[in-house]
Amino acid sequence: METWFRRRIVEKASEKNSRIILAFDEYGGGDEVAEKLNRFCRLLKEHLAAVKIGWPTILSTGLTGLKGVIENFKGEHLFICDAKIADISHTNSLTARVLYEAGFDAIIAHGFIGYDGGLEGLFQEARRLGGGVIIVVSMSHAGSREFIDPNVEGLVQLALRHGADAVVAPATRTMVVEKVRKMAGGGLLILAPGVGAQGAPYGAGLSSGADFEIIGRSIISSPNPVEKTLEVKKEHGRILSQRAC
Repeated sequence: METWFRRRIVEKASEKNSRIILAFDEYGGGDEVAEKLNRFCRLLKEHLAAVKIGWPTILSTGLTGLKGVIENFKGEHLFICDAKIADISHTNSLTARVLYEAGFDAIIAHGFIGYDGGLEGLFQEARRLGGGVIIVVSMSHAGSREFIDPNVEGLVQLALRHGADAVVAPATRTMVVEKVRKMAGGGLLILAPGVGAQGAPYGAGLSSGADFEIIGRSIISSPNPVEKTLEVKKEHGRILSQRAC
């Protein structure tokens, strides 16, 4: 089914001709980190489909600090909270409520906790508040092969069954992305991390069937972030033109 978040991120991708989700995981003094996030949101405002914010940044700035940034760019960027929620339903519900009310458009959660008494609370808050839900079905590090990857099929089915907007599957293991795409068809967006600093080449996720690539350090640490982003967009454009043939 098409949800608000799914529709908006696809619109942003078209509007900005971008399949890049910027991963922002900077840490340090709260004001400095908030200002750096402000700067990157402003600098790359024409080139990002969304901005994904992780725990190092959330813990550095606090939600109050983040709210200001989100409000500044609310019409310009979509904001994803990389909370990787993995608790019982009641706690997940409260966490989701706080994050959605802080202005986040979507929340990432672990699928391995299951729905009943687990993800249930997150999905209920998402429906009530109009937020997006993104389920992790595999991760970009090697250890994901131990426990998460053997259950990819079940995790994708869970995401489909409960109407998640998207799933996370790693560009570092393109066979997993291909498998997820085959299972999900057009029923889920696929967001692929692991591109750049973690070793996967730009476009590896898109080439395997992902809709977006999550890229952080290689852009944020670049001496020229705009130039690096344009380089990635160019490679993405080449791959997408081949996919369309």
